[in-house]
Amino acid sequence: MALDISTALIMGTLCVMAWSIMYRYNITYRLAEDLVIGVFGGYVMYTVSLTTMQNYITPLTKGDLISIIPILAGITLWGQLLSPKQRWVARVPLAFITGVGSAIALKGAVYGNILAYVQAMATPPGYNPWTLFNFVVAAVATITTVWYFFFTVEAKGVLKLPSTIGRWAMMLAFGSVAGSSVLSNATFIYNRAQFFLFEQYAWVPLIIGVIAIAVDIIRRKTGAPTKQS
Repeated sequence: MALDISTALIMGTLCVMAWSIMYRYNITYRLAEDLVIGVFGGYVMYTVSLTTMQNYITPLTKGDLISIIPILAGITLWGQLLSPKQRWVARVPLAFITGVGSAIALKGAVYGNILAYVQAMATPPGYNPWTLFNFVVAAVATITTVWYFFFTVEAKGVLKLPSTIGRWAMMLAFGSVAGSSVLSNATFIYNRAQFFLFEQYAWVPLIIGVIAIAVDIIRRKTGAPTKQS
C-alpha cells in the first residue's frame, strides 16, 4: 500500500513538473528535464556495459579470441579524448561505424521510402471497389507529387493541372501527419488525466502545482508594479 502511494505521488509530481512548462520556463521543469536525461543516460550506460560484458568480455575469457577485435575497436574510440595529434587512432573505428551505419540506413530508406511504394503501386488492387478507388487515388497522388518536383519543363497550360494536384496531395499528406501528431499528444494528455483522476493520491501533486502557479501569478502581479510615466 505504501509503495503504491509513493509511486503515484512520484509519478504525479514528475508529470506536474514536466507540465509546468505550459505555464512558463521554471526550475521544476529544468529539474524534470535533467532527471529524464540523467536516467536515460544511466540506463544506456548500463545496457551498453552489460551487452559488452555478455557478448565480448565473457566470450574472450572463454577462449573466443575473435572478440578482441570489437574490444580493441571500442577502446580506440576513446582516442577522441586525446590530443589532436593522437586522435587518429579513433578514425578507423569511426570510419567503420559510419560506413556500416550509412549502408544500413540507406538500404532501409531506399526500400521503405521508394521500393515499397513502387511495389505497392505495381500490385493489382483486386476487384473490391473501395480498394480499387484507394489504389487510383494513391497512384494519382504519387504521380502528381513527383510531377510537382519536375522542374525541367515549365508547369503551364495543360501541364499545370498535375502540378496543382500534386501540391494539394502534399498538403493533405502534411495535414494528415500533423493531425495524427496532435491526436497522439491528445491521447497522452487524456491518459495522464485518467491517471490523476483514478489513481489514488495522484491528484495531490496536481493540486499543489495549481496552488504554486496561482501564488506565482499573484506574486508576479503584486510584487512588480508598473512604472508610471
